[in-house]
Amino acid sequence: MQISTFNIRNEGFAIHSLLVEEYFRPLPITKVPGADPRIDGLVNIRGRTAVVVNMRRCFEVPERESTAHGEMILLETSQRLVKEAQESRLYAYDEPIVLNVDSVSQIHHLLDEEIHPSPPHVNQPFVDGVIRVEDKYFTLISIQKLIASILQPEAQART
Repeated sequence: MQISTFNIRNEGFAIHSLLVEEYFRPLPITKVPGADPRIDGLVNIRGRTAVVVNMRRCFEVPERESTAHGEMILLETSQRLVKEAQESRLYAYDEPIVLNVDSVSQIHHLLDEEIHPSPPHVNQPFVDGVIRVEDKYFTLISIQKLIASILQPEAQART
């Protein structure tokens, strides 16, 4: 298994690499009135409109300073998932989604048994576990659960 890692306020996070289409510098964001506060807005990526999820807000971390630049991660759409991702039962959405993060780290290879359950004090439903790579720990995020918590919060409240 490969994971892509990124940082939010010096904390490490990870998602499955097969769900990542590309990394890029921030693009201009168009705000969407009335959207969930975790949604920064929309960006245009080569003619495709993508929803931008602010990962700092998902983890209730204060905003970056206005002079600090982050990075963006474009996630694969369901139509573009590779066969390996489909066989691994990874979930992608039909529309493009971008994660707004502080910085992108790197890709790591690991075994499934290297994923540990999330600690009991973690209350975000989209945290799937914790991974230790060398001397660093990363919080593993379920993209499916993350997006569902934003797009369908009432369904999450019932589970």
